[in-house]
Amino acid sequence: MKLKTERKLIKRELNKPKHHIDTGVIIEATKETNISTFCENYLKLIGCKYRGCFSIPMLGELFLKTYGDIKDEVERELFFRWVFEFVEHKNVSFYSLRDLSLPFELTKIDGRVKGIDALILASAIKDKATLITLDTDLLKSEEIKRKYKVKILTPKHFV
Repeated sequence: MKLKTERKLIKRELNKPKHHIDTGVIIEATKETNISTFCENYLKLIGCKYRGCFSIPMLGELFLKTYGDIKDEVERELFFRWVFEFVEHKNVSFYSLRDLSLPFELTKIDGRVKGIDALILASAIKDKATLITLDTDLLKSEEIKRKYKVKILTPKHFV
């Protein structure tokens, strides 16, 4: 591939809006619930219209929930394989939060935002990305959205 063509492709990819995907969106996409269709349809847009990103705290929560919720070893292996294939196929990136002062600040601004959710939201803010979540406490954090100019949306937004 010529260098000029490769540059254009990279530039096009980098111009896509970046989305940090929260744990619940991934988990719900693999279930059969009233919200799962929205999650599935949203995830189909990753790589096409949006750049997907998993924060390290989100991955930690995903693994903890998976080991807690999926007791069958074969089902757990299938779930992890699905996540791996999604990352590979959609070219999902990863983000590591280096400064831990922001999650504490977020908790002070809105007491509903705490623990792993504060870390996930702080990662999206620091990476200048939109957070896609099902978490109602995060979705209601109007003061945080205003102060940090961060978008927090649900997969239903992309219908």
